[in-house]
Amino acid sequence: MDNLHTLPTMRDAIFGWCRNPFGKLTLLILGLLCMATFGYWFFEYYPVGDAKDIFGALWWAVVTLTTVGYGDMVPTTIGGKVMGLIVMICGIGLVSTLTGNLASMLVEHKARKRKGLLTVKLTNHVIIVGWNDFGPELVAALRDNGVLMNDKDTNLVLVNGLAADEREAVAFQLDLGDRLHFVWGTITQESVLLKARPDRAQVVYLLSQHTAQSAKDADHETLYAALALRELAPQVPLYGEVALPENRKHLLRAGVNEIIVHGQLTSVVLGLMGANPSMWTLLQELIGMRGNNHIKFKTLTSAEKPLLWGDLMTQFRADGRLPLALCKVSKQLSLEDVLDDGSALDQFILELFESSGQETNIGDTGPRVLTNPPDTEPLRDFDAVLFLNPREAR
Repeated sequence: MDNLHTLPTMRDAIFGWCRNPFGKLTLLILGLLCMATFGYWFFEYYPVGDAKDIFGALWWAVVTLTTVGYGDMVPTTIGGKVMGLIVMICGIGLVSTLTGNLASMLVEHKARKRKGLLTVKLTNHVIIVGWNDFGPELVAALRDNGVLMNDKDTNLVLVNGLAADEREAVAFQLDLGDRLHFVWGTITQESVLLKARPDRAQVVYLLSQHTAQSAKDADHETLYAALALRELAPQVPLYGEVALPENRKHLLRAGVNEIIVHGQLTSVVLGLMGANPSMWTLLQELIGMRGNNHIKFKTLTSAEKPLLWGDLMTQFRADGRLPLALCKVSKQLSLEDVLDDGSALDQFILELFESSGQETNIGDTGPRVLTNPPDTEPLRDFDAVLFLNPREAR
């Protein structure tokens, strides 16, 4: 029964292709090729009793139709020569028209790609949804920290509604060549986000578009985009920023793993600088603003799990490394974890999800980090260690 249902779809696709100008031209060339093959065989081989060399007739038809003209096979009969005249005259126009159509299709495909109207065909790529003045700095940080590797296997997809000239300026500034892809449109539309294939991405970033609109509207747009992304790619890490601190909790409930409030980090850093200017210099060194990023991540091995923090410290210091913190990998977070049991509205939302059969998984809780634990802290409850690499000797 399933095969019967697919027959109308296949038939409509074939008829649609035949009605296409390119499809009509292709059918016309195939028809001429069949006629030339049969005609050459009939006039040249059939009278002499050689009725098996149909491939030779096909070879002559293709060589003549494409105006290659090797000259290894030449018609000797009047009928064969007439057939050759017809094929040569028709072949010049049809083949050149087909070549022109192919070239036009390639140019149109590149134009649509440049405009961000095509679905990307990528895997393990990085997606940035939205754009603001800090976008180039984010891309530079992704390069420096190895998220956006400097090879042909790691691509960047930008999803935004920038004008064509702005996209060209961004492409020139980022200088990623063919590794940069655009998807143009409103970031709150699921059909636009789907073109970026977030389900195949390694990570997705949400940038607040507060530079083009009010902070409140920008956060609402970011929230709608986060909800759509979580539905399309529930397992992919999603990181973002908000313009207003009060909207941070809404994005967490929408499934965003980690959220930065725009300007909040700046305030903290300025406060540290007021206490001691060397604090900012230290942060720059640690996060790689003065060169390479010195903070590294290492998964704890089965041999290290039974140890204490003091034991790990001794091992790492022997290699010149300085352990900073223990890390617990994030766990899956569901609606049940964030909704209030005493709230009738939250319970109604949960019942709607369950009655419709939709997944209540909305992401994960984010990693838990324990900085500078005591020497007696066991490692068994943690998954990794953050440490400083030794500085190279000058």
